[in-house]
Amino acid sequence: MSYSDFKTLDQVHKELGISIHDADGLYAHIPPAEVSQWFIETMRMAYPKAVRINTESGRQSLIVNHVLMELDRHVPVSFFLQNTFNVDAGKGLTGNPDGLISKSENQLYITAPVVMLVEAKKSDLGSGLAQCVAEMEAARIFNEQEGNQVWPIYGVVTDGVLWQFLSLQKNTVTIDSCLYSFEDGRKIVGILKSFICDV
Repeated sequence: MSYSDFKTLDQVHKELGISIHDADGLYAHIPPAEVSQWFIETMRMAYPKAVRINTESGRQSLIVNHVLMELDRHVPVSFFLQNTFNVDAGKGLTGNPDGLISKSENQLYITAPVVMLVEAKKSDLGSGLAQCVAEMEAARIFNEQEGNQVWPIYGVVTDGVLWQFLSLQKNTVTIDSCLYSFEDGRKIVGILKSFICDV
């Protein structure tokens, strides 16, 4: 069993003991970031191409990864793309998250604290929520094992065009039911930046 085997929020609740709640517009107040000229020019080319290609890997590589690169220009982080993150095989917390962000500048290997997990989907963001929550719980356990626990741990589920955000505090996940549009990416980078600064 792995992260991708978590298909429903009910399954996550029953198997991992996580309470799940929703709220609306939790991050709507966060101001857009001042993004670099590199990001503006890159997304002007990459965004429409990713939408036309319309595959999960295309949107991950052309939109999501560039957002993470821009985030790295704003706050000191390390991020890992589809790296192995095996934490607890007995609970099914194994596999390769699409994106994993640590509040550490060590880019050689994953170090605590892991503060954000990113799941990219071709469409239907709801299908990625359970998997993302499982990855967030794995991050909680990993940070605890490493003696570097932080709260909250954030999650992102996106198809590149729409972005949905989650937070894990203790054993409770809150899902923002608002879907944030990419537009020029400034709002998305601003929200992600606030997540890093918040922990």
